[in-house]
Amino acid sequence: MSKNVKDELYKNGLYINQVRDLFLWHFDSDKEAAQYFGVCEKTVKNWHRNRNYPMPVIRLIIVKHRGYLPPTEEWRGFRIRGDMLYTPSGRALSAYDLKELDIRVSLDEHVVKFSRKSY
Repeated sequence: MSKNVKDELYKNGLYINQVRDLFLWHFDSDKEAAQYFGVCEKTVKNWHRNRNYPMPVIRLIIVKHRGYLPPTEEWRGFRIRGDMLYTPSGRALSAYDLKELDIRVSLDEHVVKFSRKSY
């Protein structure tokens, strides 16, 4: 296990022995994990057995666990840099901005209205 992987995990409040737990939490099988990471099932089994996960796998499983942006079409173009969420048009939103939104959905008119919460 490289020092960089251990450091990456530690920065995110995790230890190497918790990586297997993340796999169990997010995937029903090693086969499902292999499909997600684009490798064969044997590779995933080797990662677990040797506790030797590649850095990109560590970073991606942390992102998946924290619930960061899903890799779906709807989220394409959105980015997180530091503490800000950037829209595809370049608008920056902080966590405060998102918490303060009052989102109203009108099913009759198919309209979504965003406005600041009033206290």
